[in-house]
Amino acid sequence: MVTCGLRLASLLLLPYRYWPTLALAEVGPLVYQNDEYRDQFGATWMALNSIPPILYAMPVVWWCKDKLSLFPSKRIVKVNALLTCVVAASAMWTIATFTVLITVVQPVHTPHPYAFRPLDVVQIFLGKYTGILTFVPLALAIKLQKPASLHAHLLRLAHSRLTLETTMLLLPTLAMLVWTNYRASADAQQVIRMAMFLPVAWLTMKHGWRAAAVGITLVMACIFVEMTVEHNVIGVIGAQAFIAFAATCLFALGARITVQNAAEEQEHLDAKAAVKLAQQGLYQCEVRMRQAAQALEQIGGTVQLTQTRLLNRFKHMLPMTEGQNYYRQAAATQHQMYRLAESMHPTAWRERGLPAALRETIGRSLDEAGLAYRFEMKGRGLSLLSPGVHAAIYRLVCEAVVYICEQSSWTTITISLRGGLTHGQRWAVLRMTGMDCADDLDDLAHKKSKHQQLALKLGANGLGVAAMRDHVRLYDGELHIRTSQDNYLMTALLHDASQQVRDSHATSPALELYIR
Repeated sequence: MVTCGLRLASLLLLPYRYWPTLALAEVGPLVYQNDEYRDQFGATWMALNSIPPILYAMPVVWWCKDKLSLFPSKRIVKVNALLTCVVAASAMWTIATFTVLITVVQPVHTPHPYAFRPLDVVQIFLGKYTGILTFVPLALAIKLQKPASLHAHLLRLAHSRLTLETTMLLLPTLAMLVWTNYRASADAQQVIRMAMFLPVAWLTMKHGWRAAAVGITLVMACIFVEMTVEHNVIGVIGAQAFIAFAATCLFALGARITVQNAAEEQEHLDAKAAVKLAQQGLYQCEVRMRQAAQALEQIGGTVQLTQTRLLNRFKHMLPMTEGQNYYRQAAATQHQMYRLAESMHPTAWRERGLPAALRETIGRSLDEAGLAYRFEMKGRGLSLLSPGVHAAIYRLVCEAVVYICEQSSWTTITISLRGGLTHGQRWAVLRMTGMDCADDLDDLAHKKSKHQQLALKLGANGLGVAAMRDHVRLYDGELHIRTSQDNYLMTALLHDASQQVRDSHATSPALELYIR
């Protein structure tokens, strides 16, 4: 009885102000249809059967909406309240049907008079229940989608995995089973009907309650087309009971799967938001370090000017040797402040960009440490990377250079930086290599001091491989290390997703509508 599903869906999805119109619209067709059977069943039956059935379900739907919070919001439906509404509406319509049937008065010589049987109650209830489940879930899936234009809905439908798998898997399978059912025995037909729900269950496990809604409607249509109408037959009632049970379980399972998918999507979005917040935090720290470096340079210049003026003012009062010592101390102080500012944020980076910092600042530090250095830049689009990624690349190179130098006495450090664009997402690949291991003649104390000086010059914190790998993963990248007797290779990949790519993945289809 698919009309039960149409009536209940209308009450669920239309506002209360349209309900009187729905009831009045049914009166005319019902009176016209029942008038043909007035002589056969009696005037009382005709009058009661002409009452719109939708009136009986209105109190049930109102109670479920207002008291059970069937729709907590425009995009959420409570499964428990929905199933309660379906069962209550089916029971209400079943009671109304048999109340009307009690009033049937037939002529004395009717060939096949109507007789009430207890199994009729179960059969009619199951018929109304399965009719509701055939139409209502599909109507909810269509009506409660995210608002958009018709063209947007058609595009979303065309690119949906559910549409593809329904077309390529479910429909051919059902067509084959229906064709087999026409040529099968009565016992085999029961098994075939059960088999029709298997592909629907598979789709439900993948796509949630929307797949269950579409699949239940298609399976119901296939089953109802080939089933014969027989009253008070145990086999038919058993088939109806199985169909109702399977449809209910699939719908409840689909709702549960959808909730789990929505929770996973929310966790994924929360993780992406946390990563983005961490990226912003790192970049803000870099901005503060740049500001501090600039302020330190200005203070250093002011201190140098003040010291020079003081020494020039009192140089005639100091011995020549002591005056020269003061000048050397002032110069050393100025140099230390400059190196501290350079370690915090290099001047080459501020004035000429990241490549200059990688080429000049790191090259000068390694040259002072007695190491040969080569830098190569390849690819395109490195200048289009966000400032946060530039900062991450520079800090990673500083940490990696110090770490590589700590592993062995390499004489040459080579760094290669390549940029590119793939599917709207910019990326950068760093390749850092230590080569030409020299004979380690330095003692342990001197080697440790040299590494500490290098770390101070580059502003490195002495991170290990795990910390550097976590740093790279903040930018959806990976870090790999390969060692051999002749070299030490470290490769890092960092991504810089554009704002368009982030926005396209920020909203999940599972979050547009889910049932709980």
